[in-house]
Amino acid sequence: MKVEKTVEIPFQLQGILVSTPDTLSGAVRFVGTRVPVQALLDTLICNHTIEYFLEGFPGVTKEQAEAVLKFEQNHVRQLFGLELAS
Repeated sequence: MKVEKTVEIPFQLQGILVSTPDTLSGAVRFVGTRVPVQALLDTLICNHTIEYFLEGFPGVTKEQAEAVLKFEQNHVRQLFGLELAS
């Protein structure tokens, strides 16, 4: 039996990210693309820049990538009781 994975996209990232079980096995990806958000995070963890990521995935906009990073940063800031980035 195949179990379909569903991911709820936070409201701050709706319109930027999407997840549907029939595309990329439900991986969270940038709207209008087949580019998983994991690709952005993996690129940055390997010490590459956003620009490097965008060159490899031209379907993703800089604004989309920055929105994901801002959300991630604010999530960590909340965990540690720090002021949120604007």
